[in-house]
Amino acid sequence: MTPLSPLTHPILDLFLLGFIAAMSLVAMLSFLRFWKSTGDPLFLSFAAFFAVQSVTHVVMLGLTHPNEGSFWLFMFRLLSILGILIAILWKNRRTS
Repeated sequence: MTPLSPLTHPILDLFLLGFIAAMSLVAMLSFLRFWKSTGDPLFLSFAAFFAVQSVTHVVMLGLTHPNEGSFWLFMFRLLSILGILIAILWKNRRTS
Protein backbone atom coordinates (compact mmCIF):
# COMPACT_ATOMS: atom_id res chain seq x y z
CA MET A 1 0.00 0.00 0.00
CA THR A 2 1.44 3.36 -0.98
CA PRO A 3 1.36 6.10 1.65
CA LEU A 4 -0.73 9.18 1.11
CA SER A 5 0.98 12.32 -0.02
CA PRO A 6 2.05 14.66 2.78
CA LEU A 7 -0.11 17.59 3.74
CA THR A 8 0.66 20.43 1.36
CA HIS A 9 -0.69 23.19 3.61
CA PRO A 10 -0.51 21.80 7.18
CA ILE A 11 -1.53 25.03 8.93
CA LEU A 12 -4.57 25.48 6.70
CA ASP A 13 -5.54 21.82 7.02
CA LEU A 14 -5.33 21.98 10.82
CA PHE A 15 -7.33 25.20 10.82
CA LEU A 16 -10.04 23.62 8.68
CA LEU A 17 -10.21 20.53 10.90
CA GLY A 18 -10.65 22.79 13.93
CA PHE A 19 -13.29 24.83 12.10
CA ILE A 20 -15.23 21.69 11.19
CA ALA A 21 -15.03 20.53 14.81
CA ALA A 22 -16.34 23.88 16.05
CA MET A 23 -19.20 23.92 13.55
CA SER A 24 -20.10 20.37 14.53
CA LEU A 25 -20.40 21.59 18.12
CA VAL A 26 -22.68 24.42 16.99
CA ALA A 27 -24.88 21.91 15.13
CA MET A 28 -24.90 19.68 18.21
CA LEU A 29 -26.05 22.55 20.41
CA SER A 30 -28.79 23.44 17.92
CA PHE A 31 -30.11 19.88 17.87
CA LEU A 32 -29.95 19.74 21.66
CA ARG A 33 -32.08 22.87 21.81
CA PHE A 34 -34.61 21.32 19.38
CA TRP A 35 -34.64 18.11 21.44
CA LYS A 36 -35.20 20.06 24.65
CA SER A 37 -38.18 21.92 23.19
CA THR A 38 -39.80 18.95 21.41
CA GLY A 39 -38.57 15.86 23.27
CA ASP A 40 -38.10 14.08 19.93
CA PRO A 41 -35.37 11.43 20.22
CA LEU A 42 -34.42 11.94 16.57
CA PHE A 43 -33.01 15.35 17.49
CA LEU A 44 -31.06 13.72 20.31
CA SER A 45 -29.53 11.20 17.90
CA PHE A 46 -28.47 14.01 15.56
CA ALA A 47 -26.92 15.85 18.51
CA ALA A 48 -24.99 12.71 19.45
CA PHE A 49 -23.87 12.31 15.81
CA PHE A 50 -22.48 15.83 15.66
CA ALA A 51 -20.82 15.41 19.07
CA VAL A 52 -19.02 12.30 17.79
CA GLN A 53 -18.04 14.10 14.60
CA SER A 54 -16.60 16.98 16.60
CA VAL A 55 -14.64 14.70 18.90
CA THR A 56 -13.20 12.68 16.02
CA HIS A 57 -12.08 15.84 14.23
CA VAL A 58 -10.39 17.10 17.39
CA VAL A 59 -8.66 13.73 17.79
CA MET A 60 -7.52 13.94 14.17
CA LEU A 61 -5.83 17.24 15.01
CA GLY A 62 -3.50 15.34 17.33
CA LEU A 63 -2.56 12.63 14.83
CA THR A 64 0.84 12.83 13.15
CA HIS A 65 -0.77 12.07 9.77
CA PRO A 66 -4.35 13.38 9.94
CA ASN A 67 -4.96 12.66 6.26
CA GLU A 68 -4.60 8.91 6.86
CA GLY A 69 -7.34 8.63 9.47
CA SER A 70 -7.74 5.83 11.96
CA PHE A 71 -9.76 2.62 12.07
CA TRP A 72 -11.23 3.46 15.49
CA LEU A 73 -12.27 6.96 14.41
CA PHE A 74 -14.10 5.48 11.45
CA MET A 75 -15.77 2.93 13.73
CA PHE A 76 -17.02 5.66 16.09
CA ARG A 77 -18.37 7.58 13.11
CA LEU A 78 -20.08 4.46 11.81
CA LEU A 79 -21.71 3.87 15.19
CA SER A 80 -22.99 7.45 15.26
CA ILE A 81 -24.48 7.05 11.79
CA LEU A 82 -26.09 3.77 12.83
CA GLY A 83 -27.56 5.62 15.83
CA ILE A 84 -29.26 8.06 13.45
CA LEU A 85 -30.55 5.23 11.28
CA ILE A 86 -31.96 3.42 14.32
CA ALA A 87 -33.63 6.63 15.50
CA ILE A 88 -35.18 7.17 12.06
CA LEU A 89 -36.48 3.59 11.96
CA TRP A 90 -37.80 3.88 15.51
CA LYS A 91 -39.58 7.14 14.71
CA ASN A 92 -41.16 5.73 11.55
CA ARG A 93 -42.24 2.39 12.92
CA ARG A 94 -45.90 1.63 12.55
CA THR A 95 -47.98 0.83 15.55
CA SER A 96 -50.54 -1.80 14.66
